[in-house]
Amino acid sequence: MVRAVGIAVAAATIAACTPSSTVTTYAGQTGQSRFDAGPPLCPVDPTPANRGPSAGCGKATTQATGKYVRFSLTVDCQADNARDRLYYVRLPPNYDPAKAYRTVYLGPGCGPPQDLVGASKVYPMEAASDPDAILIAMEQGFYNKAEYNSSSCIDPTTLDGGAASGTLCHYCFDDGAGTTSPDSAEYGYFDRLHKQIENDYCVDTDKQFYAGYSSGGWMAHQLGCQFPDVLRAQASVTGGLPPAIHIGAKVCVNHPIAAFLIHDSADPSNPYSGSVTALERLLRLNECHGNKSSASHVPYVVTGMPNTSTFDCVKYDRCLPDYPVVFCTTKGYAHDAQSGAAVPGFWQFFKSL
Repeated sequence: MVRAVGIAVAAATIAACTPSSTVTTYAGQTGQSRFDAGPPLCPVDPTPANRGPSAGCGKATTQATGKYVRFSLTVDCQADNARDRLYYVRLPPNYDPAKAYRTVYLGPGCGPPQDLVGASKVYPMEAASDPDAILIAMEQGFYNKAEYNSSSCIDPTTLDGGAASGTLCHYCFDDGAGTTSPDSAEYGYFDRLHKQIENDYCVDTDKQFYAGYSSGGWMAHQLGCQFPDVLRAQASVTGGLPPAIHIGAKVCVNHPIAAFLIHDSADPSNPYSGSVTALERLLRLNECHGNKSSASHVPYVVTGMPNTSTFDCVKYDRCLPDYPVVFCTTKGYAHDAQSGAAVPGFWQFFKSL
């Protein structure tokens, strides 16, 4: 079930660093969900290939273009504390409901609720993608407090429209960073979300993408594992490979997916090695014949950002056709979102597929 709400959020340049801890799942509490045992709460059916333009093509809309608009989504299969979710849709200027658009889903790092922070938490992808893409800003629920919250943080659910002052509690996606549980609240959320978007707007279903930072970067690997038959490519800055995927507790859909990863070698919050592990899973999946060092690779240049000693990208060039993998190592950016490279770099990559 989806319901539009008359609130628009102006897109703005992402903050330099949205805090995110390495371990982010349920703040060590128990009894909040059933994600640690039994079958998944929200089973996901396989998605057929070559679906073409979505059911939303030809549907007129009165939605404003060029800005994010807020919607609610009920994930009815989910536990009560993770059932009610939000998302934000930005239609490009001059949106044409008869044209099938590339669609980019965006996942921010841990933070307070979008409604209470003003500027958009996600990458300002529109700076590169306008007027050629529909953008979807995904939002964490109130089910997963960040572990770095102070004991005095203010629970946003107690606020009246954000009027109270003080430090708001931060929330993360159920990103799998600190658990070997194979299930995640985000699988049911994304399954319902992409189907709702495809129904409401004119989407090229063969050209849907995801890009995330920090907690949203961990989620890139979750969604790439569960939805490679929906997403054409995944992209991440920081994050890492969730342990459940790494040890095989979570069984991924056996389908290749293109990928673009950026990680700083001295990231103090999400270790660089986590993205290397994620990279090597993708190299195996896409049959790139080797690991980070041994698989054939060539320099890759993000337009306007030549490779340097502090920003160095390679493209693995002997993978399955149409499923390239790009990996960028940076220095001196710590846990920064690196939007100056991520926004043009990710869009350049997505547009090439």
